[in-house]
This record gives sequence, structure tokens and C-alpha cells, in this order.
Amino acid sequence: MKIIILSERQLDQLSKKLLSEAVGVPQGIMDAGEKLYHIVLDELKKINDHEENYVIDILNQELVISDLTLNHINLSIHVEQIDDYEGKPVIASMGVSNEFKFDDGILMQINIPNKELMLTINFVVPEEWDPKDLYDTIASNEIHHISVMAHELKHRYDREKKPKSLVGDTAIYQAYASSGLRFGIPVIENFIRYSYFIQMSENLVRPTEVATRMIKKGITKKQFYDFIVNDTAYKELKEIQNFSFDYLMKELIKQIDEVDGLIEHTGEDPDNMSVSEKIYFIFRLVYINLVNAKIDIFDNYFYSHKEKISQMFGGMFAQQFGSMSKPNEEKEKIRDKFINHVSKYQNKETKFFVDECERFNYITTKLMKRIAKVYSLIPDEKEKTNESILNWDLHQQLMEKKYGKRKIETKIKDWKIK
Repeated sequence: MKIIILSERQLDQLSKKLLSEAVGVPQGIMDAGEKLYHIVLDELKKINDHEENYVIDILNQELVISDLTLNHINLSIHVEQIDDYEGKPVIASMGVSNEFKFDDGILMQINIPNKELMLTINFVVPEEWDPKDLYDTIASNEIHHISVMAHELKHRYDREKKPKSLVGDTAIYQAYASSGLRFGIPVIENFIRYSYFIQMSENLVRPTEVATRMIKKGITKKQFYDFIVNDTAYKELKEIQNFSFDYLMKELIKQIDEVDGLIEHTGEDPDNMSVSEKIYFIFRLVYINLVNAKIDIFDNYFYSHKEKISQMFGGMFAQQFGSMSKPNEEKEKIRDKFINHVSKYQNKETKFFVDECERFNYITTKLMKRIAKVYSLIPDEKEKTNESILNWDLHQQLMEKKYGKRKIETKIKDWKIK
């Protein structure tokens, strides 16, 4: 048997790695997030023309996260103008992509491993904007954007570490994240956003995001409580935790004008409905659209191009596209199971909202406890026992500012142990 002896330094590095990954923060990811931030910043600084899309290939940089090394960064910058938007340029969203396919053999989504990071940043700008605005937007809040990039790197890391996954999970996540569902009722918009915020893919990356802000701000153990209760992610989780079904109902009644507007948008007359009927109508409408979005996205990922053409045209184009194979029965069973899962609240849509609000509370409570564990990543403060004082007066003023003035006493205290 081979015995491996580790030095004290190696033991310290190993313990830090195990501790970091135990709280959901892979070793090196915070530094990789900071490095990625500066890479993006450098590229944005070079932009001097007005375009809607900028695609930049970066091949001479490495991002190291635990045992994963990314050595090819594909950076896509999208700039969008939205009608009537007159504010400063802002980042609407940021995301990472990865290549995957559906394997008909094992009936699962296969994430293709590679060393590439495909990062997309979507800016919203007013009609009059300057290319320099893109740089200034990211540079204006360094720690926040470093933490967001660490968040995105964690998504990339998780996909690399999970080569197989269920396409249904991806479809549900994307239905909340990017299906474009908007209903014009503030409390329903919050419900959709909260549903996205607590998806499993997002839950896995929150500790990394919060830990990055914590470390980059130099938070000490004494400062941790004030930091965590005021952190944007933690505060959002607290809001979601308190989002009860009773609150949802009360807010819908307060927002009855918006409720009426949505009902009218569908061609129905809200004047012929009681308040209870209006609310049930909204619940049913939102649920129908969520179900349809989930199934649409599922089918897009689930079927090959050849299968989609076969479903659309049957045998009409068999000669052009070759013979169309019969549907895979086992594959269709997977789809049927997914449809049954996402539509199980059909004709009992109110129960869907009741259960979701309860799930909000359950998941956020667990996640807030998990995020609080990033406390263990704060290094112990080391008290200085020796120092060189170069300017006595200024040093004393610094000490007063840090610890407060020490009271001048007139007698020795009774230091005996009683």
C-alpha cells in the first residue's frame, strides 16, 4: 500500500477545497469570476461602433474552476432598444449556453463536454447611446458584476459535472426564464419571477454568487449578519418566503384594474364576472400559458429536426428528406409522462397556486440556511501583535477611529477573580 504524506500547506489547501465545495462554492470560482469580469471589461473597452450584436472569440485566457479548465471564451454582446425606454444602458440578462442533444437510446438529455464558455450579455439601451456606455455599465458596479459572472460560471460548471439530465427539467426552467410570458398584473409578474428564482438550477448557484460578494467586500465574521440580511439575493429569498397564497389573493383584489385589463385582452367581459370569477379566470389563464410554454420548449429540445419535419408534413416530403421512421414508442411515453406532470392541475388551477406558494416557503427556507453556510468561508481574523508605527500621531488617530477613545481612569480596577 502506498502512503502519501502531505505537507501542512497541502493539507491546508485540501481542507479549504473540501470546505468550499461542501457549501456549494467550487474552489477557484470566485477568482475565475473576477478574471472573467476583467476579460469582458477589456473587450467592451475596445468597442467603438454602434452594432446590435458583437461576437468576440477569446482564445488566450484560461478560467480554472476546481478540476475544470475553460480555455475558449465565446462572448456575445447583444444591444437592444426598447420602445419608450429612456434610462441609462442596463444589463437585462446574462447567461451561459452549452451544447446538448437528446439521446434516444437512454432517453435523456446529454450535455456535450468541452472547454468552451459561451457567455451572452444582453444590454437594453435608449435611442441615443454611446458604445462607451456598455463598458461604463459593467465598470460602475464591479463587485456585483463579478458575483454575477461567478454565478454564470457555476451554471457552466454544474452542466459539465452533470453529463446527463432530464430534458423536462430544462424545459420547465426555460419556461420561467425565457418564454416571454407577461401578464401585466404586478403580483402575477412577481409569481413568475419567484418561480424562476427558486428553480433547482438557480438554487445551486446562489451560494457562489453570495460568497463572491462576501469575499470581494472583505466581510469579516463580525460583519456577516449585517451583510447577509442586506444582500440582494438573500432579501429576494425572504420576499419569496413570505409570498403566501393569502397575500397573492389580496394583491389580486388590489390590482383588480389590471385583472380586468387582462380579461378584456382575451376578449371576455369582466363586468359579467364576480371578483372570485375574475381571479379564477386569471389563475386558469396563467396556468394554461405556463403549461403550453413548458410543452413547447420540451418538444423543441426533445425532437430532432427530422422528427419535427415528419410531424409537420407526414410523408409529403419523404423523398426529399429520406424515409421517416415511425415514432419511438418509449420516447413518446417520456413525452406523455411530462405532459401529464405539467398539466396535472388542469381544472384545479387554484390548487396549483396554493401548492406553489407553499413550495416557495419550503425551498427558500432550505436555501437561506444553505447560503448562510458561506460564513464558514470567511478567513479567521488575525490579531496583529507587532507593527512598525511610522507616524505616531496619525496612528493613534486611526486606532481611535477603529476602536474608539479609551477612557482615562483614575485607579486600578479590581482584577481579582471573585
